[in-house]
Amino acid sequence: MKIQHRIRQHLIGKLPTGLLVLTVLLLLAAGYHFSLWWKAQQLNSAYDNRSILKQSIRNDEYLKAYSVGYLLASKNKPIEAAKAFNIAEVSLDPELRARTKYAIANVHFESAMASSDIEHGGSHRRSVERILLAREAYKGALRIKPDMYNARYNLELIDRLSPEKRGEGYENSPDGTIGLQPYQQNGTALMKDNTRRGLP
Repeated sequence: MKIQHRIRQHLIGKLPTGLLVLTVLLLLAAGYHFSLWWKAQQLNSAYDNRSILKQSIRNDEYLKAYSVGYLLASKNKPIEAAKAFNIAEVSLDPELRARTKYAIANVHFESAMASSDIEHGGSHRRSVERILLAREAYKGALRIKPDMYNARYNLELIDRLSPEKRGEGYENSPDGTIGLQPYQQNGTALMKDNTRRGLP
């Protein structure tokens, strides 16, 4: 009985100190989360008014770099966008890394389409190089996030547009004509059914 009484007295004596420590820890956690929320609010405001484009980007500001790259890509500045995306691409967050690789692939894909216009200064060789870069970036996004169907769709689209892929999927029909194999007649066929489709 006396031992239990002493333990109870000891715990009651330590209670104010324990409550104080717990209060301090909760305040520190609340302050940390408030600072994260404040940074996110600042980033959103800068993104909305596009003042983020005038700010410098540190090598550890991955979300900011992605935001800047996205804005630059929408303003048709692929070189500057790629530089920003290169910072975001090394983020430890797999979702952000996959989205960044997808964005990089889109930049290369659009550049490939622009380069294919020979009449306006395009180059077939440059277009093929960009298609290869886009393909690898889409594959990189899918390795991180296999269910990213936009990347899978664009990867298949690139494969259908690529010169070496154009002849694949065709067969001689019984009536003597040449056409796509039945399962490839629909451009989106099997994309959602086979999660490995399009991957190396």
